[in-house]
Amino acid sequence: MNYETDPMVAGAALRQGLDERLWPGEAQAQFETLPNKPPRPQVKITGSIQAVALPAQAVKPLIRHSSLPLAELLKKMNQYSNNEMAEMIANTVGGAEAVASQAAAIADVPPTEIQLINGSGLGEENRISPRAVCALYQAIAKLLHPQQLTIADIVAVTGEKEGILNQRPLPKGLVVKSGTLDQVSALAGAWPTKDQDILWFAILNSAGDLEQFRAEQEILLQQFQKDYGIALVQPELLRPNPKRANNQPINEFIK
Repeated sequence: MNYETDPMVAGAALRQGLDERLWPGEAQAQFETLPNKPPRPQVKITGSIQAVALPAQAVKPLIRHSSLPLAELLKKMNQYSNNEMAEMIANTVGGAEAVASQAAAIADVPPTEIQLINGSGLGEENRISPRAVCALYQAIAKLLHPQQLTIADIVAVTGEKEGILNQRPLPKGLVVKSGTLDQVSALAGAWPTKDQDILWFAILNSAGDLEQFRAEQEILLQQFQKDYGIALVQPELLRPNPKRANNQPINEFIK
């Protein structure tokens, strides 16, 4: 709940969220931004919050929440560069070491080229070579194909929807992910050329001014656009599956 790993804190947030009479000002403000406002919940929960490994058999569930499929969660995580989500997903599949090992294996690069200390990428000890980044993108694309998915189903597409990359003057139609530390800026992904080819690229700048790095990256991409053009229609390998566009989480009361 709210990316909290402490079950007691998460439980308190859940109880607060289910009763609008307990909402803080921030929650009230967020509710007002919803396009189609649902009824305000007023579920009063008495008693104390308890953390247990599994619910007791005598407990009857009242509400079931089914989240978006993992692909859509990854897409939203990448659109907003959500570090908490990245950390939780990495820990769910075995932690940073397991992720690094599997990533190096599927990308067919030496393990030394993918070194991770956490799932979010925060920290200079997290290191991935530009070659490994491009190889990893291509390997993921191959893994997604049998599932009727493409890279664009899990990575942000510039100009498509809201996200941190749309705050920058980047060409529309790129499938990209950025990365930022105090003195490090990275941008990597797929460029669909006017000839329907795909240019896989990785740019890494370090030890300097972030705004200058981003400006230099944008100048380089402008040069790419002059040299390669950009596809008016995404090549199949970068075209998101339209059937997944309307996937929604499901909340239901159990009778």
